[in-house]
Amino acid sequence: MQGYRAISSHLEGWTGSIGGFVRDLDRRDARYLAYTQVSSLEFCPYRYYLECVRKLQLRPQPDYFVKGNIFHAATARYYRGLARNRTVSVEALHAFVDRHEREDGHELKNAITLAVQNAHADWEVVGVEQSFVLSLGNRLPPCVGVIDLILRRGNHYVVIDHKTGKTFNGPDELQVAIYREHVRRKFRPESCLAFFDEYRWVNNLDRIRKPAFQRTKIKYTPSEWKVAESRIAQSYQEMREIREKCDAPGTGECYRCPYMRRCPKASYGSFGGW
Repeated sequence: MQGYRAISSHLEGWTGSIGGFVRDLDRRDARYLAYTQVSSLEFCPYRYYLECVRKLQLRPQPDYFVKGNIFHAATARYYRGLARNRTVSVEALHAFVDRHEREDGHELKNAITLAVQNAHADWEVVGVEQSFVLSLGNRLPPCVGVIDLILRRGNHYVVIDHKTGKTFNGPDELQVAIYREHVRRKFRPESCLAFFDEYRWVNNLDRIRKPAFQRTKIKYTPSEWKVAESRIAQSYQEMREIREKCDAPGTGECYRCPYMRRCPKASYGSFGGW
C-alpha cells in the first residue's frame, strides 16, 4: 500500500484507533510521514531510529504516556457529549479516571477539572480525535495524523491540541501548520485559529503558586505552510539516510529521552554528542 489515495481510502474504512491504523500501515510496509516522526528526528536522530525504524517498544510504558492517553480519552468523551448536546459531568470523567488509572489519580482529575472549566463550549464541535491523511505532493509520502479537537462557528474554524506534563513546554508551530492545512483543504474555512491547551500535573489545585493551565494562540502567517513543507522535506531526506544506513548519530538531551536506558549511545550527562 503506497500513496495518498491508497492510504486515505484505507483510513476511510478503518474502524479502530489511529494507533492501530498506524501499526497496520507499518505491517503493510506503507510509506507515510507524521509530525511525531519529525519531532523525534529533530530531538535526536538516534531516537528516531529506535522509535520509528526499529519500532522499539517501551515496557512498561512511561507514566507520562499512560496519563496523557487517559486525559485525552476523558476530554474526548466530554467533547463528544457536547457534540450530541449532552454535558458529561466532571464527576463522570473522574469516575472514568478511576476505572483506568490504578495509581493515585489526583493529578489526572485536576487536569480534567481544568479542561472542563476552560472548555470551548461556545463553539460547535466538528471533530474529536479526528484522524486524517494529508497529501504532500508527489515527492513525499502522505502525512498521517490526528487532531484532538476541531471546532466551528459559521465558516470560522478552530483546531485544538491538548498537552500534558510536569511543565509547560511550549507549542511546535509545525504541528499547527499541518492541522490547519488539513482543515483548509477539507472545509475551505474563512479562517482557522489554533490553540495549544496545556495542563500541568498538580496534586492540589488550591495550593499551587503557578498556573496549572495555559492556553496559547498560534498566530497564522502567510508563509506558514511553505515553511512547514520545507521542514518536512528536509526531515524526510534525513529519515531516508537513516533507514538506508540502519544507524544515526545521537545528538539529543538524553536525560529527557524515554529510550535513554535502552539506548547504546546514551550519555548520562546533560547532552549527548557522538
